[in-house]
Amino acid sequence: MAADEVVPRFAAEPEQLIVETVRMVEPHLAAEEIEAVLVATVKRRPERRRLAEVLDGAPDLLTSGRPEGPRSIERLITALLPHGALRLRLPECARCGAQKPLTGLDHGLRICSYCVSRRSIRANPCVICRSRNFQALDREGLPRCRRHPPDEGRDPLEELSRAIAALPIGLAQPTVAAAIRSVDRRRQGQLRLLWAWEDHPDLLTGAGAAGPAKTIPLIRALLGQGATGLIVPPCPLCRRAAELDMTLNGLRCCRICWRNARPQTCAHCGRSRYVAGRTLDGEPLCQNCNRADPLNFDQCSLCGTPGEVITRTEDGTVCRRCYQLPTATCVTCARTLPCLYADTDHPTCGTCASNAREHRPCSRCNTVRRMMYRSPEGEPLCKSCGAPKPTCSQCGYARRCHGRTPEGKRLCKNCWRAHPVSQRACTGCGSVGKLFHFGLCPPCAARRRLATVLSGTHETIHPDLEPVFQALMGTSPTTLLRSLRADRPTHALLTALAACRGPVTHAILNRMRPAKAVQALRATLVAGGALPERDEHLATLEQWLTKTYARVPHADDRRLLRRFITWTQLRRLRRLSARRPVTYGQIIAVRHEVRNIVRLLEWLNQQGVLLSACTQDHLDAWLADGPDARSLVRVFLNWTNRRGYTRPLETPMPSTDFSVNLLVPDQRWAMVRRLVGDKDLQAVDRAAGLLLLLFAQPTSRITQLTTDQVTDHGDRVTLRLGRVPLDLPAPLDDLVRQLVQRRKGHASPVGEAKWLFPGGHAGRPLAASHLNHRLKAIGIRPRLARNTALMEIVSEVPSVVVSRLLGFHQETADTWQRERVGFSPGYAAKVSERRTDDT
Repeated sequence: MAADEVVPRFAAEPEQLIVETVRMVEPHLAAEEIEAVLVATVKRRPERRRLAEVLDGAPDLLTSGRPEGPRSIERLITALLPHGALRLRLPECARCGAQKPLTGLDHGLRICSYCVSRRSIRANPCVICRSRNFQALDREGLPRCRRHPPDEGRDPLEELSRAIAALPIGLAQPTVAAAIRSVDRRRQGQLRLLWAWEDHPDLLTGAGAAGPAKTIPLIRALLGQGATGLIVPPCPLCRRAAELDMTLNGLRCCRICWRNARPQTCAHCGRSRYVAGRTLDGEPLCQNCNRADPLNFDQCSLCGTPGEVITRTEDGTVCRRCYQLPTATCVTCARTLPCLYADTDHPTCGTCASNAREHRPCSRCNTVRRMMYRSPEGEPLCKSCGAPKPTCSQCGYARRCHGRTPEGKRLCKNCWRAHPVSQRACTGCGSVGKLFHFGLCPPCAARRRLATVLSGTHETIHPDLEPVFQALMGTSPTTLLRSLRADRPTHALLTALAACRGPVTHAILNRMRPAKAVQALRATLVAGGALPERDEHLATLEQWLTKTYARVPHADDRRLLRRFITWTQLRRLRRLSARRPVTYGQIIAVRHEVRNIVRLLEWLNQQGVLLSACTQDHLDAWLADGPDARSLVRVFLNWTNRRGYTRPLETPMPSTDFSVNLLVPDQRWAMVRRLVGDKDLQAVDRAAGLLLLLFAQPTSRITQLTTDQVTDHGDRVTLRLGRVPLDLPAPLDDLVRQLVQRRKGHASPVGEAKWLFPGGHAGRPLAASHLNHRLKAIGIRPRLARNTALMEIVSEVPSVVVSRLLGFHQETADTWQRERVGFSPGYAAKVSERRTDDT
């Protein structure tokens, strides 16, 4: 059928058409009652579609009694009569006119089983007397009458039971005879078993596939009586232990092998597979294409919406969106996840099953990918080349059909989402919109999924986890649902919290892994009020110090280093943290100092010297063999000298050569012109770069800016960096306006965030380290740019103005003013030397 062809109503809405036809005859019956009877009686949708097609053309078949159409008409009428149907009339046999179950056909008309039997008798005269009194077929397959039965004079039960009892199976003949009678009481059936036994003496010990249908039930009946040495035969083609309920080339085989032996070319995907269904035009469809065809969608028992049927339960059908694989431990990755083949010895998760597919060059695009399909010639095809892609009726692109309009036209995924037909009412809150799964909108689905994870093995959420539940429900529902997938680390973290008892604390989260997932969860809980606020930079430094102390070889040196850090650096940072959060730069400075101290202690241990025995010669040798940053140990060694832990040691002051950390003035203004004119750069990078280059704001302070510091006066925008608001020049004012309007981060809670530069974690600003990486990516080195900008600003503006407008401490502004006065004479020479070195 063409993509733009309108699907007939009997194919698109068979249930509604049948219900309307029945109500035309029985108006007192409720439509819901008729539909319930219809679905319970005619279970398969293709069969209902065929019934709707017949009733659409001949609705009088419900009342005329004519034996025409499919047998589902008779079954529907029979089911509706007990519900009060008055005018419906059962069809009559086309031969005898009786109102009986019409199980056969005669030239397109339905007939009863008695007439079918009479027709079979007339069509099979006895091979001996030619009388039309057919009873059974003989060993050669020829008809026999009642007066000339096959193998007349033989007792098949006696002969077969005696022959089987003679085998070493441990059963007496009466027990064997009882087992045979329990399987088939008819003489003809027992005779077929006897003939098969005579043709295949090993019928019960491995060759059961060559016997009649009652052979395997007989073997199982004998085994149930305690027989030994008998074998239930596997499928002779695939060698699987399966039910052999089909016949192929004279052998009993499983249904899969029987279907695979009768392939046809699928009309949609072009693959040679067994026929699982047919299109409206009668073309064959394979199982995947037949199930994915929207015409075969059925109403899901969980979400109540039509969808692709994946499985059927006692409650009804389950669509692909609602179906969940059972959980098991994957044999490949050893993780407990929803797995394929979960009820077997080899459960496999979806990731491992996908990775197990063979990677080969696609026969069409020649790209090495997982082979998902095959061409009609058997050549491998990747998913892009092999997947059927019909044309969307709305956008005209060749894409996979995701749904259909009420008129039956195909829609791709994008057009389906934008079409009003995709908007449905949530079964939880009643809101109309795009549903997520199980008939629920994203907020309701997130609430139910989160409650299931946090309840763990209990029926309800523990009261200690209620703040966690409320904090997570304040985030974006779609983001929360994505993180609650079984293969995501957040799911494992919440499962672990559900297994704990007591309130959730920072200490509990510190013991969990992976670190990135824990960091994101912690930020969400802090933003939602489930955890108290803390200085994350300082907490991260304390955790890093615990690992770094372990690198010191000697216990006395390790204890001394811990004491120094605790009473000097950590004490100072904790005092600062009480007023405002510690900056990223302050943490990095402490880390640099600690790393160099640890390297000194490691070097002394390699020399076989303790810190208390270190001499000036040792220290000079270590300083001379490394970079200038080693002089950062000066503060530590001065502290140990004053307290008598070491000998008096002299360490040079760290270098403060500003000429190395400054840009050429022309470079600074070239960067400013680029940020002003290059609109391809992101607004975050342009605004942060201009604040850095124009107002000398460090990245640690830029990321801490909030929307409360911005005031939009209409014709101008002011930013409060110090005590006096600062007028922003164009286009920085427009960039700041954009940031205020788009300040919501990737994982921010629902509502407005206060940060002008929000980060990826809920309630957190953009990390200064991340902003440094972004600026370096566009050619701006933050430290050099900030030093150059501040050096030029203090040369043009008094220090008191710099302090009031830019937010620097007065002593800091005065220090830079003095540096500028003492540095100016040699600035040109230093710049000249750097240009010469660069060339």
